[in-house]
Amino acid sequence: MTDLVYVGSYGAGISIYGRQDERLTLIDRVDTPDPSFLVADTVRGALFACNELTANEVSSFAIEPDGRLRLLSHQPTAGTLPCHLLLHPAGYLMAANFGSGSVSVHPVMPDGTLGELVDLIQHNGRGADPERQAGPHAHEVKVVSGEVVVVDLGLDRLVGYQIDAATGKLTRAADPFARSRPGAGPRHAVAHPSGRWYVANELDSTISIFEPDFELRELHLTEAVSATLSEPKERNFPAGIALSADDRHLYVSNRGANTIVTFGIDDAGSLHGLDETPCDGVWPRHFAIVDDVLMVANEQSSTVTGFRLDPATGVPQPLGVLAETGTPTCILPVRLRPEASAE
Repeated sequence: MTDLVYVGSYGAGISIYGRQDERLTLIDRVDTPDPSFLVADTVRGALFACNELTANEVSSFAIEPDGRLRLLSHQPTAGTLPCHLLLHPAGYLMAANFGSGSVSVHPVMPDGTLGELVDLIQHNGRGADPERQAGPHAHEVKVVSGEVVVVDLGLDRLVGYQIDAATGKLTRAADPFARSRPGAGPRHAVAHPSGRWYVANELDSTISIFEPDFELRELHLTEAVSATLSEPKERNFPAGIALSADDRHLYVSNRGANTIVTFGIDDAGSLHGLDETPCDGVWPRHFAIVDDVLMVANEQSSTVTGFRLDPATGVPQPLGVLAETGTPTCILPVRLRPEASAE
């Protein structure tokens, strides 16, 4: 196996690192405009980026045997500020356009090249916060049990869609699939194997817990808990959220408090705060877990910091700065298969 870590950054392109345990070694940097989120397809040997701030495009790259990237294609999303990507197993790349509150769909060819837009779903409406929710702001696209779910920060809700695998067209199936408290500002979500969902709310600094209604194929809000364990000195904006490999712990990154909070998940799905760990940087926008190492993209300190997860408690133990790179926004660990790296 070849272990790689790709870091997308505002203004600094994509940095490519080789990884050995917690050590990162810079291999190359690729210039592409504001690649704020990245996904990879190791079967096709391709990496995809959303070019957020100026280009309003999605790009695809071939992953070379040594991990370097070669540009294949780029396509406009027909929306503004694309901030998140979903690589759908039916062979489509979907982009959440934060600025315009829409979701674009592009076919992915066998070599990783992106085709022209085949669908654009536009959300409408507003939320309770007049400054941050004056219109829709699609922030994440997920696929769970075959259903495409869009997390919309501007509308305080999650919207479910069905996809036509032959055409890539999306049909609204559940609106809302889930509804957050007014003004919460849902940003990112994770689905637990139990069917529960946990959603990081950017605007009111909480984590929403949703129980599934399997008959209606929707979620019901049961509780919202603080994303921090102590009162932050300034306003806090939760960002990333992820489950541990054994699904017993939930991690949340907090911009403002500059911490990673570890929650335990009990059998009833409730969250219990276990630890609030300083992220050793400023503005932890995104993080990724690979093996037992948690890596954090600290946007405003231009660092990637690392933490080893305690196997018994799940609590992160600091490893220090793993890399320095301009304004990191996304961390993507990739493990290339031997046959892919030998081609």
